[in-house]
Amino acid sequence: MDAWTLDLTVQDLMTDFMMISILLLVGVVLRRRVQLLQRFLIPSSLIAGFIGLFLGREALQLLPIDPERMGVWVYHLLALTFICVGFLRTDRKQPGAAIHLGLLQVAVMCMQGIIGLSIALLAAATLFPEVNPAMGMLLPLGFAMGPGIAYTIGQSWADFGFESGGSIGLTIAAIGFLIAYGFGMLLINRREDAPAWNDIPEHIRTGIRAPGTGIEGSKLTFSGASVETLAVHIALIGAVYWLTWWACVGLANLLTTAGLASQVSIVWSFHFIIANLLALAIKATLFRSNAGRWVDQGTLHRLTGSFTEFLIVASIMGISLSFTIQAVIPLLLMVGVGGYVTYLFIKWVSAKVFSAHQFERFISMFAQMTGTISSGLTLLRVTDPEFRLPVAQELVIASGLTFAFAFPLLVLINLPFTVFNGSTGGFLLTMGLMAGYLALVLVGWYTWQRRSEQK
Repeated sequence: MDAWTLDLTVQDLMTDFMMISILLLVGVVLRRRVQLLQRFLIPSSLIAGFIGLFLGREALQLLPIDPERMGVWVYHLLALTFICVGFLRTDRKQPGAAIHLGLLQVAVMCMQGIIGLSIALLAAATLFPEVNPAMGMLLPLGFAMGPGIAYTIGQSWADFGFESGGSIGLTIAAIGFLIAYGFGMLLINRREDAPAWNDIPEHIRTGIRAPGTGIEGSKLTFSGASVETLAVHIALIGAVYWLTWWACVGLANLLTTAGLASQVSIVWSFHFIIANLLALAIKATLFRSNAGRWVDQGTLHRLTGSFTEFLIVASIMGISLSFTIQAVIPLLLMVGVGGYVTYLFIKWVSAKVFSAHQFERFISMFAQMTGTISSGLTLLRVTDPEFRLPVAQELVIASGLTFAFAFPLLVLINLPFTVFNGSTGGFLLTMGLMAGYLALVLVGWYTWQRRSEQK
């Protein structure tokens, strides 16, 4: 796969790292100084990514930023992030609200997939015959699942003739971030009881904590006389990624031997899931022994966040404007309709299902289903600065549940290529299966709610 075989010199590698790092620092400074960015709580990584996009080769050509190489960074950072997530301890409690939020996420993903496919198929059949209907399946990937998954799976479709899949997936994710923060903050400010700007903690507005107000982020679980704690955790992640590579190689060889060589690219596109499963298995082994106490959860959280920040910067800079412009009208129609339906459905469900903290659950879920869980938590902090409400924990638990329920969707999304060779009939069947899965989720959700009320 290109992400593993792309020729890179050491200069290329270090140039990318330096550019991403410098731009991230610029983003931090701009978030600290520019009030407009503060008003919409635009993350520093998002600011950095858009600056890099317009200064790079796709626009002003002032920085040596190669979108193809940025895609490689996104691919690998996604897996590293999922390895970290696999090692994190999770709360086994599953309160009713978290289950509601998890099922809500899956339902929204199905809706986004159906909307995206409908618009893409209509565009391809009428005014835009050059549009690949697969573009529609990137809507739930870019909106609900984030830039890493959107790029990784979209890029795997290049082997089936959809060469712009990865870039369009990143574009949808970037627009989703703007919707999450821009429209999300407008919704918050429209409330009658919206918090006054000065009442929002300064570190949330500026992104920087004042001296003396820092909080403990991690603990040293190893002696510095022997080895640095951070180095051990990075080494553990690297070791799991090495196992991930061998697992993917083994699966690819099995498929080739079985005469299914055309499916190999799908294996490499799901490498992040394999990485996560391996991390979960190793965590279960470590935590059964004393070795588990050496794995510091704070350090893992810091690494997860760090990988994610670099991933977001790279994902924006990995957008190919030339590919995006070719399909700009159906693309804007997809994200516009998809975003509005997402807003309406989540708002309606929040009013019907939740008796308390309706707005907090609505706004955080809307931001998450157009951005990432970080987007949801960021907007939640505006109305619940200290996370005193249970909503933040519910979001985290719900995300774990969603991962299991959403896996069939990832399988369905690949069907038009893996089974039907990109035919229109394959896309129509996939849309029908998504509608069927949506109906199944809604019926199961309703049945579970009714039984819960009777207890």
